Amino acid sequence: MALFDLPRPDFLASGEKARLIPSVADTNKECRITSILLATMMSVEEFGKGMLNQLGVRVGKTSKIHCFTEIVFKGAEHGKKRPDGLIIVKTGNKEWRALVECKIGKADLDKDQIESYLDMAKQFGIDAVITITNLSVADATHHPLQVSKVKTRNVGLYHWSWMHLITEAIMWTEHYGIADSDQGYILTEFVRYLQHPSSGITSFDRMNSEWKDVCASIQNGITPNKAAKEVTESVHGWHQFVRSLSLEMSVAVGRSVTVPLRREHYNDPQKRLLDDSLSLATDNCLESEFDVPNAASRIRFCADFKRRTISASMRLKAPEDRVRAKARINWLFQQVKNCTDDELLIKTIWPSRIADTFVTLGKLKVNLDAALNDRTDVAPVAFEIILTRDLAGRYKGAQTFVQDGQAVLLEFYTKIGQHLREWVAAPPKLTIADPSKVIDGTIETQNNDSSQEPVVVSQLPDSVPAPLAVNE
Repeated sequence: MALFDLPRPDFLASGEKARLIPSVADTNKECRITSILLATMMSVEEFGKGMLNQLGVRVGKTSKIHCFTEIVFKGAEHGKKRPDGLIIVKTGNKEWRALVECKIGKADLDKDQIESYLDMAKQFGIDAVITITNLSVADATHHPLQVSKVKTRNVGLYHWSWMHLITEAIMWTEHYGIADSDQGYILTEFVRYLQHPSSGITSFDRMNSEWKDVCASIQNGITPNKAAKEVTESVHGWHQFVRSLSLEMSVAVGRSVTVPLRREHYNDPQKRLLDDSLSLATDNCLESEFDVPNAASRIRFCADFKRRTISASMRLKAPEDRVRAKARINWLFQQVKNCTDDELLIKTIWPSRIADTFVTLGKLKVNLDAALNDRTDVAPVAFEIILTRDLAGRYKGAQTFVQDGQAVLLEFYTKIGQHLREWVAAPPKLTIADPSKVIDGTIETQNNDSSQEPVVVSQLPDSVPAPLAVNE
């Protein structure tokens, strides 16, 4: 099947096939960028399939992606409802369809408009509605709008940010690789277009307008109301910020860096917003984690409003094959000793109710005993390596907070994160001299003295009872 041979669906009164070079007015930027995006998804197999797979849409080897723009549905009642695009994934006789609505610049999604598209999708047997804006979400299933659940009972509602699309395109061109060189060129040009200032695509570069007031209130000893608009907007801005950081880290390390969520937060984004608003109001802190593939542990990222600090840290389990406390501390020291930041904080975590100890890397370089406590009969169970930066007056700046937060995360991973290795127990050693002897009924231990006879450790019975059944 050729790329553009799918006829326009019967339920459309009009619609154009998506083009890489659309013939639209220069003033209609949204129509132009929608056409370029959808044409790229059709043209670059890996990119199109990758994006749709994130929505749970299976796009196999025989599947074809077809896209239309400037679509108008049949029926007078739909005359003014014109989604920006339509995606059709055709696999044999089956089709999966989605309406697409794009916004650029500071344009916001309209709830009534999106709900009307959901109604249209249900009426015409369309499976989903996809919105694309500069607003980021933790997962494509999390939508910026709180729409009626009745509307999404039979139609899926998904959201992509433009920065997410750019990141995925960069990952394919620079890290994963595109099999066809012509398709690779198309995707590279797509990224170049979206990154141009005139495209209307913007990265997250500032916190919300209420951020400064929330910071000032907390620093003046005023307890914020967890339900106040300025608090929820600040938490929402924080979620935007950490998502943008995960995208930037993904490009930097060449692997997909995610923001892991608790199951309840993944299933209910509103609960995540409420819980973090409570944390900001009561603890005056906001926290998130980053999961870097193959890293020793997740990176904990924390903003402390009272202290006006941002910190990044990683926690490592202490090696269990070392008994003495100093030996375990030395295991960690060998991993961080080449770091030049002597102000890096090392937290040693002890068992039971023994208080944790804190020491700077500079002091640890001079004396490993500085990380010990008064107890000589116990060994630490874990370590936490912490990088903290005091932002002072820059903390409440909407732009400066983002700039400094980006710098802290990148600095931590560069200096520490990429060099840490988790402890892994060694595999068990062979204790049988000749495993074949097990079949003969004897088990022999390893014996370095060849002049001695093998030692029979145990004699196997003539009949071995069957193992007990285990209910899975």
